[in-house]
Amino acid sequence: MQKNQGNYDKVILVICAILALGAAGGLVWLSQGFGEKFVTPVTAEQKDLGDIPTEKAQAALKRLQEKFNWVSPVIENKAVPLNKSVLLVMRDGQLFDLLVETPVFRPPLSNKFLTENRLPDIYSPNVGELDPDGDGFTNEEEFNKNTNPMDADSRPPVTDKLFLKERIAHNYILKLRSSNQPVQVQRLEPEPSRSKFVSLGEEFGFEKNEVRFRVEGFEKKVVPGGATGEQDVSELKLTDLASGEPVTLVKDQEVNLAKYEARFVFRLGVESEKVVGVNETFQIPGVGTTLFVESIAEDHAVLIPIDEQGKRGAPLKVPRG
Repeated sequence: MQKNQGNYDKVILVICAILALGAAGGLVWLSQGFGEKFVTPVTAEQKDLGDIPTEKAQAALKRLQEKFNWVSPVIENKAVPLNKSVLLVMRDGQLFDLLVETPVFRPPLSNKFLTENRLPDIYSPNVGELDPDGDGFTNEEEFNKNTNPMDADSRPPVTDKLFLKERIAHNYILKLRSSNQPVQVQRLEPEPSRSKFVSLGEEFGFEKNEVRFRVEGFEKKVVPGGATGEQDVSELKLTDLASGEPVTLVKDQEVNLAKYEARFVFRLGVESEKVVGVNETFQIPGVGTTLFVESIAEDHAVLIPIDEQGKRGAPLKVPRG
C-alpha cells in the first residue's frame, strides 16, 4: 500500500515539472517580438509660425471694444422692435411685410386678418375663397363681416346666403273704357279679358261669385289736347278689397295691380329654393329663421325677420343673385 502511494507522488511531480517547462517556454517565445512592438514615436519638427500680426490683433481687439447704437427700423411711423421677428413673403419679386398693412398681400383680405387669425394657405392665390372652419362662409365673407374664419361658431348671418333668384309677376291689368255712367271697366290680364259696367258704391269682380273691388267715386274730367282738342281723363276711384289699397283708373290708361312672388335660393350647405309671395312668411330650410316678405323688386326683396315671440327685426335687403 505504501509502495503504491509513493508511485502516485512521483507521477504528480513529473506532471508539474512538465507544466512548468511549458510555461517557461511560452514566456520566452512572447519575449521575442517585444522589442519590435515597443517603438518610441518620433515627433515631427514644427514649422516656424513667424512674427505675430500685432496690428491686426490690435484692430480686432478695438473692434470688439467699440460701442454700437442699435436703432430700430421704422415702418409706417412705428419702430419695429429688434427682438421681434418679421414675417416677410416674396411674391412676383415684391417683398411683403405681413406685420404692416401695406402693401396688401392678398387683397381684399388685410395682412392683419391673415396673420392674427393664423389662416392656413395664405400663400394660395384663392385664399379668400377658402373655408378653413367649414361653416359655409369663405374667408372673404368672414372678413367682410368681421367674424372669425377659424371658428365655425363665429360666422356671418345665415341670411347672407339667401338670394332673390327671380321675381314672378302675376299681372292684373285694368283699364277704364268709358266715362258715361255706368262706366265700363275692363280687365286685360289675366286672360281671358273681361268687362264690367259698374255704378257708384257697387262691389264687383270679374270671375263668378268674385267680389274684388268697390266703386268709391267717379269724376268726369277733360284736358286740352287730342284730335278733337280735348282729352278725356275721367277718373274712377276704387278700393281693392283684396289688399285694402285705393286704386285710381284714368280713362284709357292701364293700371297693373300685379301680385308678385319671389323665388328665393338659399346657398348654405345643400342649395334649396322657395317661392313666396308679398305679405307671406317663410322659414329658411334647416335653420328655422322666420322671414316676412315686405316687398319684391326686380333686383332685390325686402324681408323682415320675426323672432319666436313674434317680434319684428330690422328690414333685410336680399339682393338678386
